[in-house]
Amino acid sequence: MFRSFAVALLSIPAFFMLPAAAQDTAAAKDVPLTVDQIVEKHTQAMGGIDKLKAIQSATVTGKASLMGGQMEAPIVMKIKRPASMRMEMTVQGKSFIQAFDGTTSWMINPFMGSSDPQKSNDEDTQQAKDDSDFIEGPLVDYKAKGNAVELIGKEDLEGTPAYKLKVTKKGGSIEYQFLDAQTFLPMRSSGKRKQMGQEAEFESNPGNYKPVNGVMMPYSLSQKVNGNAMLDLTIDKIEVNTPIDDSVFALPEKPKEEKKDAAKQ
Repeated sequence: MFRSFAVALLSIPAFFMLPAAAQDTAAAKDVPLTVDQIVEKHTQAMGGIDKLKAIQSATVTGKASLMGGQMEAPIVMKIKRPASMRMEMTVQGKSFIQAFDGTTSWMINPFMGSSDPQKSNDEDTQQAKDDSDFIEGPLVDYKAKGNAVELIGKEDLEGTPAYKLKVTKKGGSIEYQFLDAQTFLPMRSSGKRKQMGQEAEFESNPGNYKPVNGVMMPYSLSQKVNGNAMLDLTIDKIEVNTPIDDSVFALPEKPKEEKKDAAKQ
């Protein structure tokens, strides 16, 4: 279970900086829009590039409901520009940690037999790099990030027309972003991800938006992995631009005693 759960958690940060709802008359009239027009409207709906760039860090606290509500786990997430993230979740008194410092991806997963920090393999690290636009997501400034965006068309998403955009990231991974055709709010993100050697299909759905520093952020998130409900995340508090030391994202060093033992072997 926790292997798949880690796949789902990787996509959470990209949804913490989401747009303010905005009515768009051109969209309401169903006037055809180009990809760049859609992305521009999306960026403006989020609060605009200046307000987004003004957010340099975020600390998020909340609760994750797991396994259909059978289990509840406190969760703390720290995000910092340019590309750092740390998520810590407490399950049955044990801490599950997933982190990325912009270069190295690592985790502590006591449910896989060890409480020692484990460096991710090259594939998982590349996936973390592809997902490292944690604050505004993959659409804003997509060209500067090296992403390619293609408009697939419109789809009905639970009764709401949505633009479906295919995002091919610089590292080669692909995901689909669904934007409300009127408000340009993200409604869903989906795609396939590999972690720990296994490929999984994910789907993330944000909601319950509230303003934080002029940017609307979701205070709830539901996720599915391989079509199965994986978690419902309820956010209690989001603090932005509070100091976060870079060391919290770095892979912990082994104690000197352990280094000596490893050298002898």
